[in-house]
Amino acid sequence: MTLNFFRSKLFWIAAAVALIPGYCGFEMMTSKYNSDFGNGVVIYADDFVKTGLWVFHCGGSRLISRDPLPVPYSELESTEKFAIWNGYLKKADEQPAKEALAAITSVPDWYKPLRYRFSALDENSVLSSHGFDLIAEHAGRLWAVNVDQSISYYGKSEGFTLHITPYDPETYVDYDKAFQAAIKSCPAPQ
Repeated sequence: MTLNFFRSKLFWIAAAVALIPGYCGFEMMTSKYNSDFGNGVVIYADDFVKTGLWVFHCGGSRLISRDPLPVPYSELESTEKFAIWNGYLKKADEQPAKEALAAITSVPDWYKPLRYRFSALDENSVLSSHGFDLIAEHAGRLWAVNVDQSISYYGKSEGFTLHITPYDPETYVDYDKAFQAAIKSCPAPQ
């Protein structure tokens, strides 16, 4: 009697292990909304798009809410320290950007004009961040201030990262540009 139960248990464990790669292969074959980065990372957004609430940019990791998400004012208000990222800056823009960011964020309620931009999926196809932006002037120059809200696996806010770049209306991607690019990027309608 004990031997049959043991065999049965092993059978079910083996069956479960065998089905997992099959399910992943099925997802790959049936996915309409994905991005394959060519390094073994594939992001799938089918579950999000099927809700009708989101569009996905195939070829990237952007997920855009059909209805712009509200700015998390209470979390921004209570944040004492922001992470700063300047990876998009040219060397000549680093100091002016630093000064502009300090000036813009020193104004009370500086975050009130923020607008939803787009969200992002991580390499596990899980919602990982929401992006918000504002355009502000400092020293006769327009700057794009982006605020990225990190989202935990459980959907909770984990903090904010600020980055600033000189504003160029031709290349800057706001909500409308991100939405239109996402709609056109996938082979299947969204």
